[in-house]
Amino acid sequence: MRYIISTILCSLLAFLSCFVSANERPDPLVALGEVEQAEIAEQMWVPGTVVSRFDSRLTTEVSGVVKQIAEVGERFKKGDTILLLDDAFLQLEKQQASASIKSFNTRVNLLERQLTRIEKLGKNASVDALEAKEAELMMARQELEQAKITFQRIALQLAKTQLVAPFDGTIVERYKQVGEFSQTNAPAVRLVSLDDLEVRANAPLTHTQFNQVGDEVYIANKAGRFSSTVRALVPVGDELSRTMEVRVSLNDRALPIGSAVRVSLASSAKHNALTVHRDALILRQDKVYVNVVQDDLTVKQVTVTPGSGFNELIEVKGALSLGEKVAIRGSEMLRDGAKVRVKSKEDLVALR
Repeated sequence: MRYIISTILCSLLAFLSCFVSANERPDPLVALGEVEQAEIAEQMWVPGTVVSRFDSRLTTEVSGVVKQIAEVGERFKKGDTILLLDDAFLQLEKQQASASIKSFNTRVNLLERQLTRIEKLGKNASVDALEAKEAELMMARQELEQAKITFQRIALQLAKTQLVAPFDGTIVERYKQVGEFSQTNAPAVRLVSLDDLEVRANAPLTHTQFNQVGDEVYIANKAGRFSSTVRALVPVGDELSRTMEVRVSLNDRALPIGSAVRVSLASSAKHNALTVHRDALILRQDKVYVNVVQDDLTVKQVTVTPGSGFNELIEVKGALSLGEKVAIRGSEMLRDGAKVRVKSKEDLVALR
């Protein structure tokens, strides 16, 4: 009997404790956002790929046997030597051209002295002899000029036996090995910049009118979502794809080249609308509503119709006014007329 009475008393005390706790429970804590006016458009997500803006298959400008070539994975600065060709034959041609210049230069000096002596003879000199010597000197000077041009051409070819990096990048493919013959029409290495990246995506041509260079867009992958801008639009499609190419800057984001992402692009004209944070929407089977927090910190449920969305904002149509406060955190279980407390800035930082 005592055991039964003790059990009843314990249950009664537990019930009273819960009742007291319920009455003393503080008002729910919520985070607030504002009803804002923004220029917004419907968005569509299109697949994209991370690419490099500088991706080149480099060839040598002269042919020759490969003497030295970079390894795959090596990084180079602009101007660094990637490949060297054997230049032995060109060195010999350069020496020959240098000798030709000296020979023609000697001949020109000789003809100039001969012409000077003929001119000093005055009337005693034959006109034919004078004209012949002048013509001979002119031809010698032209031959000297051609020899100098040949020397410069060979010097330029010698310089081209070194393949230098046209931009900062990494060797990702190598098509030649040491000892192989490299021709001017065949690539030797592939150099890719890992710093200047962007996203390449394809969107329907019908959306050309809704997107412009400089527009803000969002890029999403498994790691999250971030904003960027459209760098270029190429509104030219073909009969099969009917799509345009879109290039979106990645700024300082370091994503692997070739990785898949999604890009948000406008699919309708922009228009002014009232917007709220996406988290302010409460979705139920029969309606969608937001919890408006009034000046006395009581909740008023307002039914809305969602519209276009962009990033964290979404268009809403309903009995809302610009500047009204709506609950965006802690409002899922609120009832109409409930009393709430507002989170401080510290609480909001911790919540994020």
